[in-house]
Amino acid sequence: MSKGESIVKWIKGQRISWLGHLERMEEDRMPKKIFTQELEGTRQRGRPRKGWKGEAERDLQVLAVRRWRELVTDRKKWKDTVRQAKAHYGLYSQWKKKNGKNIHQEK
Repeated sequence: MSKGESIVKWIKGQRISWLGHLERMEEDRMPKKIFTQELEGTRQRGRPRKGWKGEAERDLQVLAVRRWRELVTDRKKWKDTVRQAKAHYGLYSQWKKKNGKNIHQEK
């Protein structure tokens, strides 16, 4: 495992962990309010930017996690999901493809 691979997996695992924490958080807490807030106004033309939540949900799709909002209520199962994310090669290879890296050439 390369240093870059372990960092990407760790970051994605932490993002999934934080997603669970936010989902379990009480509604009146500021991080939860920011997480669930819908912005008003108009966007610029072009493709919408990728959001943090969308990227985390995409990582969960790669892990084949379904109904994550239900799974998050069971902390033990969610912790296992985070561990799985940190060890899953698919999350790293997905990142490398998105960033134009050749998976087989890095050492």
